[in-house]
Amino acid sequence: MDKRDLASRLLADLGNTLTVGPLALDSATQSCVLVFDESLILNIEYDPGTERLVLSCYLDELPAEGAEPLLRELLAANLYWHRTRGATLCLEEGTGGIILTYPCSVTELDSHAFETVVENFANQAERWTRRIAQVKQAAPASPVMADSAIPPAYA
Repeated sequence: MDKRDLASRLLADLGNTLTVGPLALDSATQSCVLVFDESLILNIEYDPGTERLVLSCYLDELPAEGAEPLLRELLAANLYWHRTRGATLCLEEGTGGIILTYPCSVTELDSHAFETVVENFANQAERWTRRIAQVKQAAPASPVMADSAIPPAYA
């Protein structure tokens, strides 16, 4: 069976399991988007070069200041994927966005295994989204100038 057809079958079965009807890859982008709880956006893209489905989720942006502790935690979590259940936490350099990714070969999956992969991935995305929010909330607020219209050098 063609690998894209296999990926399509996995997605269709997943949609039926989720009771949203068969899911399908967009012909232009080779991807499918799932939204959980109106806030978790999970992208599933078929990569024909590697014959894999790649799951990805934008979690949040790095804090503008004091990002080092969070970056250290994200890097430590990636080590042997112990704290990500096989997914990888990434940094989108241009935007400071933190993205969780997980590639899986379509030839190594059946419908039940793919459902488990998606469930584990969504759970990790939710967990890391909450953790990033906690770190950002706990970060000390930047001091606010009394009159932000006057540059500090002239105050």
